[in-house]
Amino acid sequence: MSLPPGSSLPATAQTYLLIKHFCDFSTFLHMRYGDIFTIRLLGIGPSVHVARPDLIRDLFIASPDVVHAGDSNMVIAPLVGKSSVALVDGEPHQRIRRLLNGPLHGSRMRKHGPTIANATTKAIANWRTGEQRSMLTLFQDVSLEVILRAIFGVSDQTLPEAAQNVLQMVLAYTAPLVIVPWTRVDLGPWSPFGRFARKRAVVHDWLMREIAERRHNPDPDRADVLSALVLSREGTESAFSDEEIRNQLITLFVAGQDTTSAALTWAMVLLHANPDILEKLVAEVDSLGADPDPELLADLPYLTAVCQESLRCTTTVPAASRTPFEKPWRIGGYDISPGVYVSPNIYLIHHDPSIYPEPFRFRPERFLEKEYSPYEYMPFGGGARRCIGMALSLFEMRIVLGTLLRHLRFAALSPGVSEHLWRGMVMVPENQGVLRVTERRLPSPATRVAA
Repeated sequence: MSLPPGSSLPATAQTYLLIKHFCDFSTFLHMRYGDIFTIRLLGIGPSVHVARPDLIRDLFIASPDVVHAGDSNMVIAPLVGKSSVALVDGEPHQRIRRLLNGPLHGSRMRKHGPTIANATTKAIANWRTGEQRSMLTLFQDVSLEVILRAIFGVSDQTLPEAAQNVLQMVLAYTAPLVIVPWTRVDLGPWSPFGRFARKRAVVHDWLMREIAERRHNPDPDRADVLSALVLSREGTESAFSDEEIRNQLITLFVAGQDTTSAALTWAMVLLHANPDILEKLVAEVDSLGADPDPELLADLPYLTAVCQESLRCTTTVPAASRTPFEKPWRIGGYDISPGVYVSPNIYLIHHDPSIYPEPFRFRPERFLEKEYSPYEYMPFGGGARRCIGMALSLFEMRIVLGTLLRHLRFAALSPGVSEHLWRGMVMVPENQGVLRVTERRLPSPATRVAA
């Protein structure tokens, strides 16, 4: 096996730096060792990072018979289950994606527009001018409700308990559990993995009851993904077992809830550090008039560019892995052995000045001026493994951001942009994106009802 060069620091130190200072550590290694380098991690061993579009293309188009993505995602197997679309390869992976595609795209996806807008206005109904509010908390609440309704089909009565249980499970699977395999041992309810396992059991029990109820009372008119999976057929048989459905639902939650809420938080932070861009966006949103159809918000070009640029500037999931299968695989002049992770370093690609001039400048116009290749812009990963919930996530981002800016104005508490901090499996602003409410532009829903 030949590996690219990398730091001589002990694996313990490199693991710490990757968890605590991913962006700075990646930048240092890139500057010192070039576009392909090796990081050594506790419990995982060497991991190769690539930061050049042609190398990323080689990785993304490699045959699934040669390079597996599922194997490299096994770090999240305790969370999403081994039959998850994120963990299987080849024909099983293609089959699941094919069955999931319908509920997550097109007209079925767009049916959730009013749900997204209503969840946003409900979450800010009691906000008052002068208050300091965490954008991360707001968007977690909104994304949680949207995904529980759109994916799980949760009712008003069961929403609060379901929201609390699912979110607690995901947050309990912390970055050390993801990165360091030997921490995934249940040593009782006070150990990190033991605490996660008990929260997981609560969610599993609830989901299996929900799946059984949908099988007993199928309803083809429901738009949620759970109902669609229960109804899906291959020949005369159900396409999925109950366990497979449960695992796909948890995967979609993990892929969509934390990532979307983090991306929206960064968008608000960046907008309020760049007031000219904010004013231009508000003017575009206001051009739709009072109470626009959510789908019209989702189609606004500058709002779309703002979301795209936010995802580039502050990559919430900064890397995505593959691993050679059965025999060594050559990339960038190096023969990578089976079991060694190969990751496109998304953060580095998104901040490459040869692709994005002034890469640390928040400039949405770049996405109106140029279309980037899938090897230059990849906030949702790429190739056959690109996040299957991408369309729903982008749809949600545009409606939530547009709806929020129609109702409220904010001010930053301090100039500049907060540092990155790992929270669960995504990177968020260290200060949680706290802003001060300065104006209510539209009356809250509660006020309109009372009137």
